[in-house]
Amino acid sequence: MSSVLVVDPAEETREVLETVLERRGISTRSAGRLLAGLALARQAPPDLMVVDLESIDDAGHDWSPFGELPADHRPKLLLLGTFRRQGDSFPGGDFLRKPYEYAVLIRKIEELIGESGPCPPCSSSAAPIKEPALS
Repeated sequence: MSSVLVVDPAEETREVLETVLERRGISTRSAGRLLAGLALARQAPPDLMVVDLESIDDAGHDWSPFGELPADHRPKLLLLGTFRRQGDSFPGGDFLRKPYEYAVLIRKIEELIGESGPCPPCSSSAAPIKEPALS
């Protein structure tokens, strides 16, 4: 079973992603801040970390727990944000620009972890999932 760690400051976004991914048979965990997410990844490395750049504490961030994971246990990384930050502060990974549609995000997650199949919220027979209101 594949696993995804969602790091996003918006509780509603974390809940929506966890619900959709778990319905797809993907194990999920979540955190609201980057440091908490990195601690979870260190305890049990997921296959993929989805990190909203807004989850980074204003006081700075430390990716060293990510880098300390053995290369064969280091998760893939999907960054979400309004712009791609440049420089060495991020350990690489894919980037998805916000605002995004959940269907696009789910497809990208499945692509990165090697899962495939119809996305339930994308199916015409499934009830649509509402995106969280922008505040």
